[in-house]
Amino acid sequence: MDAQPDLPDPSLYIERLGNEDAFYREAAAWSLGEIGSPRAVGPLSALLLREMSSVERGGYLAHADVVRACVEALRRIGAPQGLFALGKSLCVLTRSKGVDEETVVEIADTLDEIGGPSAVREAADRVVRCAKEGAACPGLHLVGGVLLDRLGLCGDAAVSTLRRLSRAGPEPLRRLAQNALASAVGHES
Repeated sequence: MDAQPDLPDPSLYIERLGNEDAFYREAAAWSLGEIGSPRAVGPLSALLLREMSSVERGGYLAHADVVRACVEALRRIGAPQGLFALGKSLCVLTRSKGVDEETVVEIADTLDEIGGPSAVREAADRVVRCAKEGAACPGLHLVGGVLLDRLGLCGDAAVSTLRRLSRAGPEPLRRLAQNALASAVGHES
């Protein structure tokens, strides 16, 4: 499935994803979301991960607007090929000193919309693995909290993951996992 014939060719916008100016990268990502071409998923995912490199280098996300534009474009296109980049982005954001809650929520919502409860569960597992690798994770509480809230809404699909995290997850997430588990079990009643 490719872009509709009456929509513009995404090639020009895909090229602009590599522009040095963040404004042009953001505008190109928004445009690609409007076009909706699956051809853009790979380049959008690559840009999302490149933007995350600012967290790796300095501890902060330099261009949150570009990240949100990429996430929105991936959501609008709806291709599962973008799930890896979305999940990895959440993992990187656990290491951010100034994590932006709006960005985390948008990424988690997009994961859920495109991949459903299994994508959210996989992202939560990835975040836990990242936290156990020993790197400082100042954003873990926020990122983990958002993911665990989403898991709490997934019902049966997430109960086993929430139980495991409430018993043996990283310390900052145990209480959050217990609360999400109580919510998930409460929805089953």
